[in-house]
Amino acid sequence: MATLQEQIDLEYQMVRSGIDRYNRQLSDLLEKDLGSKTKHGRTIIKGIIDPVQEQIELLCVKDRDQNKSISKNIIKDMDAGTVAYLALICLIDNLVKRNTLLAVARAIGIQIETQKRLDLWLTVDKEIATNMIKEANKKSDKGFNHKRYGLDHKINSDGLDIPTWSANERINVGIKLIDIIIKSTGIVKLEKRILKRKTVYHVVATQETEDWVSAFNETNSIALPRYSPCIIQPKDWESFWGGGYYSKHINKLPFVRVHA
Repeated sequence: MATLQEQIDLEYQMVRSGIDRYNRQLSDLLEKDLGSKTKHGRTIIKGIIDPVQEQIELLCVKDRDQNKSISKNIIKDMDAGTVAYLALICLIDNLVKRNTLLAVARAIGIQIETQKRLDLWLTVDKEIATNMIKEANKKSDKGFNHKRYGLDHKINSDGLDIPTWSANERINVGIKLIDIIIKSTGIVKLEKRILKRKTVYHVVATQETEDWVSAFNETNSIALPRYSPCIIQPKDWESFWGGGYYSKHINKLPFVRVHA
């Protein structure tokens, strides 16, 4: 017959198994450069998208002295919330590789350009565009570039006059959005490095961001154990909380689980 100590050992293993599963899922996403799909990535985006959107809106309504801004003129007719969301996704996906400023700016610029072309496509041929976008989004195993090439091919094969951006325009938009994110959130910074006597800037997370991510993942990794049936009589419920399992390894569970 199992003992209380064996039950407590089982509960410890439940927590360890949950931590291992969490870390495997985290590593898998980071290896695929999908930091925006991690729990910490989604939480960061949700927490900072509003100030980024506000600054993009301000950029697009600045006075006449700013009318020569390449980035402003390109994105001024786009939805600021969408631009902010796409820029943040792309930025966080690129943080793992600690890419150069130009590489991250180019990637963000391509994301925003693709969205603008899709927006224009929807105004020109809404039914076909909607169906093609829906089909592309079903291919969750394909990367962004694969889906972008497919959509671009369809636009071009249909002979639609939907302009593309130059490399300079993409980088201008990307750099401006990175600047907005740095100034309005402080989650990333530019790090200067000297490579072969050339100064190169990289986009990296600030120390505060790295510390927050580490603490976030440590807390969340222990919050989802791999629950197993008790091997002894479950602990009695003396209130709405704390029955079932015995040890402090497991957070107190509610008598009735409710999904918010």
